[in-house]
Amino acid sequence: MQTTITARIRAAASGLILAGLMSASAAAAAAPAVVKTAGGPVQATARGEMVSYFAIPFAAPPVGDLRWRAPQPAAKWKEPIARGKSAAPCLQTGPESPFRSRTESEDCLYLDVHAPAAKGRYPVMVWIHGGAFTTGDASTYADPSPLVSRGVIVVTVQYRLGAMGFLAHPALRASGGSAGNYGIMDQQAALKWVRANISRFGGDARNVTIFGESAGGFSVLTHLASPLSRGLFDKAIIQSGAYGVDSQKTQAEMEAVSAAALKAAVSGQDAGPACAADPASAACMRSLPEALVRGKLMNAYGKGVGNLVPSVDGRVLPATVKATFAAGRNNRVPVMNGSNEDEMRLFFAITELEARMRSQPPNFNPADRSFLLTAEGFAKSARQVEAAQGVPAGALSERYYPLSRFGDDPALAPSFASAAASTDSTFSCNGINVSSRIAARKSPTWMYEFRDQTAVPIVGAFGGRYVLSLPQGAAHAFELPYLFGMASAGQNAEQKALQATMSTYWTNFARTGNPNGAGAPAWADFARGNVQALDVASGGGVAGMTADAFRDQHHCRTAWSGLTF
Repeated sequence: MQTTITARIRAAASGLILAGLMSASAAAAAAPAVVKTAGGPVQATARGEMVSYFAIPFAAPPVGDLRWRAPQPAAKWKEPIARGKSAAPCLQTGPESPFRSRTESEDCLYLDVHAPAAKGRYPVMVWIHGGAFTTGDASTYADPSPLVSRGVIVVTVQYRLGAMGFLAHPALRASGGSAGNYGIMDQQAALKWVRANISRFGGDARNVTIFGESAGGFSVLTHLASPLSRGLFDKAIIQSGAYGVDSQKTQAEMEAVSAAALKAAVSGQDAGPACAADPASAACMRSLPEALVRGKLMNAYGKGVGNLVPSVDGRVLPATVKATFAAGRNNRVPVMNGSNEDEMRLFFAITELEARMRSQPPNFNPADRSFLLTAEGFAKSARQVEAAQGVPAGALSERYYPLSRFGDDPALAPSFASAAASTDSTFSCNGINVSSRIAARKSPTWMYEFRDQTAVPIVGAFGGRYVLSLPQGAAHAFELPYLFGMASAGQNAEQKALQATMSTYWTNFARTGNPNGAGAPAWADFARGNVQALDVASGGGVAGMTADAFRDQHHCRTAWSGLTF
């Protein structure tokens, strides 16, 4: 029941302004209109209580001979960069993805800085976007005003994706013997840029928090494990990022996948003289026409690699994330870690939407339940889990996830049950295992579960009407509009209150390494056996629950006891 995570999020939210976080002296002066970075000047875009500096190069364009190399320094410039929006995103994988950008470019290693309009010295939060390491970009998160208004600077980073970011062909081995994980190297280059430059924007270069969701969350885990990331950040927030801890490939496995993808892409193609001479050479790969890279190579690699996460390359990751933590070699900083109650319903909704769109003519009538998973389909998926993970299908369907426990609507129950099982096995139990390991290593650890069943769906709405049969609940990425201002729908009073609490927790943590402080309910840390539930008031509100209650709700000590970290 595990599904490739393909999430680039567009949802709804609006920011709240808390001017009280600004000191009187800070309020007397404005953030600089032009900032002189080490590379050159950048021009601010005024946005009310926030100023933004868009499309700042933190590395050279990774094109031509710089393809599939560690990021190199950007060329210096003299005239101020004055852009009003994020740079084009990196090349994306999968034409069928509902989250793929259509304006992508190989020249994509840029970041945006969003700062309070009042001059000051602020904690820094570096956002790493999600999207399965195959889609996503900075522009989706161009309004972090719910966070910035609480006295932090937010930096949003772009990094190479799919084959361009993670191809590990043996011909690309560097002098140290490693290949692949270029997307993670891009993130590390951005973090070095932040350390070197953020003070010029009013940021505290010695108080940097990395945070990310989905692939961004797994990126945070990777930085906690990578020796090359040591010293580049001071705190870490993992949002729905533990999904890939059992699916990292070895260097040999990634090299085999990468070689097969290149062969499929260039076979029968006129890819230029370097490829005619040796279609498996680095020279061939670095001279491939961009159109071939965008199409055949990116898609062949995406199909071959499956659920893409950073691999063991010997340099960025000398061992898997799990093995690194188990051996105590992880980078130790305060950590917030969490997941959403109904993560996998997003992907079930995407499956339903795709089926409706394939129908002739497309069928967007939510009263038609024929596109939902059936009881027979749930039983089949339980048998697949038994074959893959050894959990008896009968126990899954009769003891842990019987359809009778999932409401009175027999049409919805199979989808709810199957999504719950895959949420538990992919996100929830891996997530609490990660928290347990981090806490055992004496790092301050805080864990949450986002539970708002009223959260606005991020797929399935057209023209203001929800066209799917499946309610998505607190699905994957549905917490993001509580941290970023995102386009489409508004929020009711309960959701605005939850947004205020969550953005306060996140910024308190960035400031001190502890989410507690004025303006939010008390949050006990994970070492005291607590998981903080994040919900609207009518759904249970913001309150602690025991870690054991969390484990039992998600069957972590029974059905999924074989999962470890």
